[in-house]
Amino acid sequence: MLIDTKAYILRELIDDLLLYILFFSMNRQGTVRRRVLFIAVFFPITFLVALYSDISNVIPILSGYFILKEKKENDYLLLNDLLFCTFIIFGCNVLSSNIMLQILPSNRIVGFFGIFLQLFIEALVISIIIFFYRKNNLHNVKEKYASKTVSYLLIYLLLVILLISYAAHYYDAYDHFVLGIMIFLIIQTVFVVFIFLRMLTKQRTKYKNQIEKQELNNLKKYTESLEQQQQQISKFRHDYKNLLLSFKENINTNNKTALTKQIEELEQYSNRYLDKGEFDYKALYNIHNEFVKSLIIAKIHQAKELNIECYCECQKPLDIVPIPIFDCIRILGILIDNAIEAASECNEKILYLVIYQDDLQIEFSIKNTYKKSNMSIGTLQRKNISTKKGHSGLGLNTIQEFNQKFPNVFTQYKQEESFFSVQLIIIK
Repeated sequence: MLIDTKAYILRELIDDLLLYILFFSMNRQGTVRRRVLFIAVFFPITFLVALYSDISNVIPILSGYFILKEKKENDYLLLNDLLFCTFIIFGCNVLSSNIMLQILPSNRIVGFFGIFLQLFIEALVISIIIFFYRKNNLHNVKEKYASKTVSYLLIYLLLVILLISYAAHYYDAYDHFVLGIMIFLIIQTVFVVFIFLRMLTKQRTKYKNQIEKQELNNLKKYTESLEQQQQQISKFRHDYKNLLLSFKENINTNNKTALTKQIEELEQYSNRYLDKGEFDYKALYNIHNEFVKSLIIAKIHQAKELNIECYCECQKPLDIVPIPIFDCIRILGILIDNAIEAASECNEKILYLVIYQDDLQIEFSIKNTYKKSNMSIGTLQRKNISTKKGHSGLGLNTIQEFNQKFPNVFTQYKQEESFFSVQLIIIK
C-alpha cells in the first residue's frame, strides 16, 4: 500500500508522541527540568530522523537514559523502561498495519482516514496496556526484575527488529515482510521470555540456597548460645548446692557476719553466671517458621554486637505466613534493620519484638528507642528520603510498595516520647 505523504508525516509525528506518552506513563524518574529538556529537544529530533531512517527509535532510548539517569552507576530500570516502551510502540504499529491490510483495498493510496483509523487502533491498544499496567501495579514487578541480564535481552530484541526493518526497506517488500515481522517478533519474544524465566529460576534457586546457608549459620549460633547457657546453668547449679550447705551451717551456728558475707558473695556469683543482658532464646521456641526464626536470630546477634538490649515474645506457635516467605523476610528485615540502626544511636539501647497471632491475622510489633527527628513519618516514606547520612532512603518507601502489592499487608507507625514503634499486620 502507498501512503499519502502528509498522512505519513502525521502518522510518524503521532507515533513518536505516543512513545513519549507511554514512557512517562510508566516511568517517573528524573527531575521536572530534565524531563522537559528530554521532550523539548529530542522529540523533534526523533520525529525528523523518523522521516528518513528506521533508527530513530534509538534516539529516545539513548537520550532518555543519559538525561534522566540520576546516579552515576548504571540504571537498568530506566533503560528497560525505554526499551520496553519502544517495543510496545513498534508492536502496536505492526499490529495496526496487519489490520489495515485486511480492511483496506490494496489498489488505493492510504490517506488521512486510513491513518486516523490506524492511529486509533494504536492509541486504543496503548491505553489498554497503560490501564493494565497501573491496575496490576506492575511497577513493583518491573523494579524487582530490573537487571543487566534483562537489559541485554531487550537490546538483543531491539537489534533484531532494526535488522528486519532495514531488510524490509532495502528490498522494498513491506507487503511480504509485515506479516513475517509479526510472526518473527512473536517467536523472538517467546525465546527472550523463555531465557528470562530460565535465568530467573536459577536466580531464585541461588537466592534460596543463600538464605538456607545463612539460616544454617544462624541456627548454629543459636545452638552454640543455648549450649553455653546450659553449661553455665549446670555449673551454677552444682556450685549453688555447696553454697546452700554453707548457708545452712552458718545459720545453725548463728554466725550472722559470715552469713551476710556469703550472701554478698552469692549475689556477685549470680551476676557473673546469670547475665541480665543475655537474650532469652526460649522466646523463639514458638517460632516454627525456619526462615522467620533464622532472620530474627541473625538480627538479635547483630543487635547484641551493638550492645542493644533485645526482648522478644511469641506466645502462640508461628508456622505459616500468608504471603510469599521471601517477601515477608524482606519486609521484616527492613523494619528490624531500621529499628537496630535507630536504637544504636541512643544512650539507652532497647529493642522489643513481639509476635501476636489469632485466627484472623499475624502482627509483628517492633518497638525501639530512637533520636527525635523533625521529619514526619509521611516524609520518611517517600523515596530517597532518610534521616541517616549516606543512606538511600528506600526502606520505608519499599514497605509502602509492598503494602500496595499485597492487599492483606498493613503497616502502622507511631512516634512516642522515646520510642518508635511499627506494627506489621498480615491478614490471613
